[in-house]
Amino acid sequence: MKRERLVPLPEWARREGISESLARKWIREGRLEAVRLGHYWYVPEVVEGPEGRGQAYTLFTHAGGAGKTSLARDLGFELASRGYRVLLVDADPQANLTAWLGVEPGSVADEETLLRVIRHDTLPQPRPVGRNLFLIPASVNLAVGELELDRKPLGALALRTALERREGYDLVLVDSLPSLGSLAVMAALAGDGLLVPVETGAKGVQALQAVVQVAKEYREALRKVAPEAVAGRAHIIRAFIPTKYDARTQGDNRVLQLIGELGEVAPVAPKVAYRPGPHRKATEEGVPIHAAGDKEAVEEIARLADFLLERVFRLEGVPA
Repeated sequence: MKRERLVPLPEWARREGISESLARKWIREGRLEAVRLGHYWYVPEVVEGPEGRGQAYTLFTHAGGAGKTSLARDLGFELASRGYRVLLVDADPQANLTAWLGVEPGSVADEETLLRVIRHDTLPQPRPVGRNLFLIPASVNLAVGELELDRKPLGALALRTALERREGYDLVLVDSLPSLGSLAVMAALAGDGLLVPVETGAKGVQALQAVVQVAKEYREALRKVAPEAVAGRAHIIRAFIPTKYDARTQGDNRVLQLIGELGEVAPVAPKVAYRPGPHRKATEEGVPIHAAGDKEAVEEIARLADFLLERVFRLEGVPA
């Protein structure tokens, strides 16, 4: 199938054997089609590739402030820019992912959210929020889903069942809420495993042991109703992602070392640094970090995406 990826202008110019300044001149003259995102230009490029395997992963931890939502937004954009069709699912009634992608949560109808899954066992029609990037948004009304799930037989598997019937996406990333309630359980059991952001501070350490234990309980629940989903796997955690890392502090370095020792449970991804300025700007403007003008932050997300593609997602068919 044909896919469109976004190639950073410097990479495109280098590949074509021309200077970046000449490429920018061609853009101004209308000789080269390009898309601007913040301070950066991208050149759309059509590539061929087979259908993806449609994997789904949940960004999960019951501790707030670990970076789940910004990771979902930025990884989603990064992978979509490479030509993968990515569906983001906002499972949090706070609707931060929705807002951080430029969608006003107050404009979202109940039928566009996971309430449709809970009530009718079908996915809502996603909103396009970028090239190859789609969103099932949330609103504050999603909170009533907590009560409805408690009354629904096998409600914890509602999203998993709906996603198994999805078509047209290479990857689904579910942004869970910082909770251990019914909505969080439904999000955690939705797909192929958990991506666990761990803040490299005391708060992250405190949450870590509980998250690992809860993940074991979720695996046991899946084993009872969908044994094929966990066959041969001791854990449903697929990766730990150290976040908000500050190299200047001894505490962060100690926690990073502690997280590294969890490699026997799941791979430990490259760390995500503490960058309050760019992340605040991206959040306030409702855009991915790629539009915030911080080259190091963009490169960091690209390295994380490379790691996950190699060690976790194993998506096929689209050139890197």
